[in-house]
Amino acid sequence: MNQPISENKKNVYALALSALGIVYGDIGTSPLYSMNACLNGLQLNVINIMGVLSLIFWALILIISVKFLCIVLRADNDGEGGILALLALLKRKSTESHNILFIVGLIGAGLLIGDGMLTPAISVLSAVEGLEVLSPSFTDLVLPLTFIILIVLFLSQHHGTKKIGKYFGPVILIWFFTLACLGIIGILHSPEILYAVDPYYAYLFFLNNGWVGYTLLGGVFLVVTGGEALYADLGHFGKNPIRVGWFFIALPALLLNYFGQGANLLHHPEAIQNPFYSIAPSWFISPLIILATIATIIASQAIITATFSLTKQAILLDLAPRLPIIQTSETEKGQIYVPQMNALLAIGTLSLVIFFKSSSALTHAYGIAVNLEMIGLTIIVTTVARIYWKWSLLKIILIFSSFLFIELAFLGANSQKLATGGWIPLSFAVICATVMITWYKGIEFLHTSFHKNKGKITDIFESDIKSDLNYLPKSTVVFITDPYDVSGTGLTNYLKLNKIIPKQIIIVSIVVENHPYMKDEYRYEVTLLHDGMYRLNLHYGFMEVVNIPEALILANNKEIFPFPLIIKKITFLIEIAYVTATRRQDTLMFFWQEQLFAFLMRNSVQGIEFYKLPYNRTIAMGTYFQI
Repeated sequence: MNQPISENKKNVYALALSALGIVYGDIGTSPLYSMNACLNGLQLNVINIMGVLSLIFWALILIISVKFLCIVLRADNDGEGGILALLALLKRKSTESHNILFIVGLIGAGLLIGDGMLTPAISVLSAVEGLEVLSPSFTDLVLPLTFIILIVLFLSQHHGTKKIGKYFGPVILIWFFTLACLGIIGILHSPEILYAVDPYYAYLFFLNNGWVGYTLLGGVFLVVTGGEALYADLGHFGKNPIRVGWFFIALPALLLNYFGQGANLLHHPEAIQNPFYSIAPSWFISPLIILATIATIIASQAIITATFSLTKQAILLDLAPRLPIIQTSETEKGQIYVPQMNALLAIGTLSLVIFFKSSSALTHAYGIAVNLEMIGLTIIVTTVARIYWKWSLLKIILIFSSFLFIELAFLGANSQKLATGGWIPLSFAVICATVMITWYKGIEFLHTSFHKNKGKITDIFESDIKSDLNYLPKSTVVFITDPYDVSGTGLTNYLKLNKIIPKQIIIVSIVVENHPYMKDEYRYEVTLLHDGMYRLNLHYGFMEVVNIPEALILANNKEIFPFPLIIKKITFLIEIAYVTATRRQDTLMFFWQEQLFAFLMRNSVQGIEFYKLPYNRTIAMGTYFQI
């Protein structure tokens, strides 16, 4: 039954408010450092200031408003967004270009993880640098205070955001309101600044500055960093709330603030050292520093949470080694904590702060990673438009070629950052992509070369060991295995060693689908293999947390099996794989990849923890593989 329109509107507005803190935190803090990156080093005359503002205006309109809000948000995987969600969508239909898109997607995922290090560093550091505007004597406090804030932020991740998350939206709303008010004050002093919406000023800017003007496009691109969050958080809020939050709150506030900074620079060129804080009245500097710091912490929290979500997707899609995934909220499934990833982000972020020491220096590393990720996303969405939307080639060329032209122009300008820090996120992305490709190929090889080439467990059960087994009544054993493993080697070894056969054996396999979530009616697939022996395939989406005991409780409530499951009395068996590299020619491309896969397999979290199995009733059986 449809809800009344008024109620639907209320729901959209409520979600739009919630989305402000998560979706727009990153792009909403860009005014702290973007204008300085755009104009620092240029002569601050009318043409340069108006030209940069024109470029900022049209970048926000074309890249964020048109591309992301109007087109990219349409490319969802059952409501979920993000580059890995798109890859999963494309995997449903085999295409000739799948391998290329696969690599593009993995590099894009690595770039987003690198962004999870850069965003907290540059945003918090730029906010705390307001102390220098308050008094030059506070300069030495900027780095230590930034360091302390970031350490506290990462150390508090295991608590989740259940208690304070509801305040993120209202705080960022206050932040955007403040941005708008400060911008209006500046614009009222020089209302002629509004003429910068005319793209002719952008043309004059390039005409007057030539190659130097083009290289400054890297600074202009900083105003759209954070746009990728609009798409990645699609599943949390939906399309309409994200669009409402952008067009009615975020976009007007950002434009007003940028134009206000430009208006102030027309009369006070010395303000270029910190154009954001310079537009604020002196009495408001201290509260503004506090508000900006809180806003950047929220923006950092949002990107950290998004990185955890991306990591979970990669793990479930067999693109990354298993890491412990901790649910921090009983009601909000999206609130998770990945300890190893949190430690990696913390080390990377703090190292960036120590290495670059200022937000202006960090802009040399920031931007190029997001730029490349946006280009990769454009390529993948183009494929979705062709395969799923059935767009004609002419329509695709007309629409997406314009976006690619703009993003490639930005990339050319950003390429100069490679030598001054841009190589850092790119190197990290290459490392992440290498790990994911190696893991994916290694798991695929185990499936095709070991599990599929063995006989069925029922055949082994009948011919080899049944006569030697002692029947054990009133017992149930649940064996967790790979869905490709029809032989159940670990179970067979267990039966041989213990010389017993339980009354009921349930072979459980986890099947992760290319959908974000699976309804309960599609989760369970039961097959009778033999008297008292069943195979249970549990189907999960790539956004879900796998919990086998919980799934068995629900299966018991649904009476899927002809006998009751007493979960507290079940013995769980799980196979633990040990892999060694042996220079085989039919596995991975290079021997070092085989060694890397063996290392990753040995150091990934054991299935007992990953599947949430009870330690006191779980037996691990080792299996040895040579690759």
